[in-house]
Amino acid sequence: MSMLKNSYSFVSRFFKILDVQFYHNFFNDNLLKGLTFLADDETNRLLNNYEILFRPIENGFTLISKSEPKFESVSFAEELKLNFYFKIKNPEFINITDIPYTNSQKLIFKNMQDQKSEKLHSGFFVDQSNALLSEEEGIIGQIFLTINSKNQFFGSEVASKKKNELNYSIHFNSRQIKFRYNFFSSSNNILDFDGYFVTNEQNSIKLKEHKTRVLANGSMVSYMIIDEKILASEKYKNKLYLKKEDDFLTYFSIFLPFPKPINISYDENEKIFINDIFVKI
Repeated sequence: MSMLKNSYSFVSRFFKILDVQFYHNFFNDNLLKGLTFLADDETNRLLNNYEILFRPIENGFTLISKSEPKFESVSFAEELKLNFYFKIKNPEFINITDIPYTNSQKLIFKNMQDQKSEKLHSGFFVDQSNALLSEEEGIIGQIFLTINSKNQFFGSEVASKKKNELNYSIHFNSRQIKFRYNFFSSSNNILDFDGYFVTNEQNSIKLKEHKTRVLANGSMVSYMIIDEKILASEKYKNKLYLKKEDDFLTYFSIFLPFPKPINISYDENEKIFINDIFVKI
């Protein structure tokens, strides 16, 4: 005689309400990563009451909810106002990003509607209209989201049907910069830079104009500014070389390293953001 086994299967259905994703064209994958998020107390209360799960993703966060009949009740029919704080931990963010040049600012974003996906800022990219001065050191921000305005997620029969998830996005643009190559002597002597020039792989350009300046540490360097403005980038394609005009028995050529974002700053004399590269010759 075999015993009857009582078995059942439980399937919990979830649906994604929305996600908020941060993008930045400085990076090769266009994703701004390394953000931290925090919800205020009222938002945490709403998330708990509506059993909404907050899930961080590599460049933002997602809100997920259960599909349960109880959420069709009119007791859940209300507009939900959610408030999230974030912090950008990248120490070079202010160098690479086309926003006001201060490391103490707060960025504000909000949705205009909850019927379809949209950017959380009015401009094509985040700009100074999204920025406020902050007493706190670092780049912080706040995201205001209003959802369920038509009870499309909770509090109606519509909420029991297939829901259109919302994809909100925030887009940062890279700064426009110029490269400045600073050349100094390995022997600590004043460098005689006459005869040197900068060229590309095809030798189709020849940049010779140079000036001298004194660095903050007192060192004298000869420098060249590459006149073309470009967007700061995680990687650059065009390679440059320093060569020297000399007799045919001597050949001098060195590859010029690509700049690093830590060396981007605003130059008051040039009235532009400069990315400095230091080269010993």
